[in-house]
Amino acid sequence: MEVPSIDINLYGPEMAEDPWPTVRRIRELGPLVWNERGQWITAHDRVCRQIINRPLEATMKGVMTNTFGEGAFITMDDKHAHNALRNVWVSAFGTPGVNNLVAVTRGFIEARLDNALAALEADGSVDMQPVFCRPIPAQVIAHMMGVGDDMIPTIVEWSDHMATGTASGHPIDYETDFYWLRAEKARASLADFLLEQVQYRRENPDEGLISRMVHSHMAATTPDAQMVVNLRQLLFAGNETTSNWLGHVVHVLGTMPQVRAELAADRSLIPQALEEMLRYFGIVHAVPRMVCEEGMEVAGVQVPAGSHIMALIGAAGRDPARYEDPDTFDIHREQKPHLAFGFGMHTCLGAILARMETLQATQALLDRMPSYRFAEPVTYDSFMLRGPRKLVIERTD
Repeated sequence: MEVPSIDINLYGPEMAEDPWPTVRRIRELGPLVWNERGQWITAHDRVCRQIINRPLEATMKGVMTNTFGEGAFITMDDKHAHNALRNVWVSAFGTPGVNNLVAVTRGFIEARLDNALAALEADGSVDMQPVFCRPIPAQVIAHMMGVGDDMIPTIVEWSDHMATGTASGHPIDYETDFYWLRAEKARASLADFLLEQVQYRRENPDEGLISRMVHSHMAATTPDAQMVVNLRQLLFAGNETTSNWLGHVVHVLGTMPQVRAELAADRSLIPQALEEMLRYFGIVHAVPRMVCEEGMEVAGVQVPAGSHIMALIGAAGRDPARYEDPDTFDIHREQKPHLAFGFGMHTCLGAILARMETLQATQALLDRMPSYRFAEPVTYDSFMLRGPRKLVIERTD
């Protein structure tokens, strides 16, 4: 069959600022499209799910393995090995474990909100991204791991550099690309820090996630280097994506007064409003895969071995085949599972934690933050991991 093609730079600034016209165009071309930049892409929810749910045919090898490291469970295609590592922390990220974190999380949120309100009072404006949204998830995951608060700014810097490692686009020149090399340096620095933590927790156990790994049944057969890459992915994924979700919360409450009023009047609407933010805005917008030796058929197209496929899961959130009137933000729409937390074997381990953090943060903002507007335009600098870059607010009264 004839396959439609397009020439799209998924990493360009226009995709960060407003990806929706482009992903709509991709979707309308067909269920699978050849991007002349060297990858197959799909913006269809159904096809994204098919690709993600076939890890033995479309593997995590390539950019995902290079980003997270060999031996990280997020990059494993072998279900048994993946689950064995993931299960070390399942109880900590399940509902009972997360419920035990509500009080400490709320404490972090209240302290950050104190700082934001003080800056708003003193200066007339405050950028909520670095003061409120960015540090909260990092504090929570660092607390879970048993890492001191003094390391939070450094961990945030390392995580941010890792997040922008693919900023120059794909394929990556791993030898010379500035963003990739900066990300590699951050990964190495974080690995060195975590290795020290692993060695320390052998003799000084606690209840944190590092200690759980070191003293788990997996430790006898898991080299320190593999422990480190798994801990590094937890620390990275546990703060980078949730901070972007919090950015969308701040954005919505400041630009959609009717939504804020509804949520303030009926707090039971908050969970479905948060899910609608994930569907409508997205955070992780593309999941890369590499086709295995046998090749695979996708949407009637035989995709050859070694090909790169991008499942545009953010675009899938606005697929009209799944969601009615998908370009309208509607907190009352029928709830259908989205792909923001992945799908199948690689569904996000921290989904319950992220939902708790954003729920508590939204409650706190509604309780304490006065009505506000944006003093500067809300801008974005990444399509792949998309969240507001700056959220400079000022009071409306």
